[in-house]
Amino acid sequence: MVTVEAAIAIPAILVGGLLSASVPAVVAGQVACADAAREAALLIARGANAAEVDAAVDALAPDGALVHVGRAGQTVWVEVTASVSMGAGPLAGRAWVPLSGHAVAAREPGV
Repeated sequence: MVTVEAAIAIPAILVGGLLSASVPAVVAGQVACADAAREAALLIARGANAAEVDAAVDALAPDGALVHVGRAGQTVWVEVTASVSMGAGPLAGRAWVPLSGHAVAAREPGV
């Protein structure tokens, strides 16, 4: 009887371990996207040029992140999206988690 339980439990434990090993990378990527979006929105609201915004996003966001910027009246919004690999074992490079960060800022007077 122990064989059946082990045949079910061992793969479940392995899959759970692989997935839980990826959680820190996913959380860090999500925080990085939010930080990059916030910084980009503030820079744009202060009148920074595109090169400064790109440099800030490149420094903060995960590799391969995309930036989408919108303007409506005196408001600027930024969305930073990226994907992070599940990272460990057989899932590495095969399973990706989409991440995004959003930020809104009011334009500074005179910008």
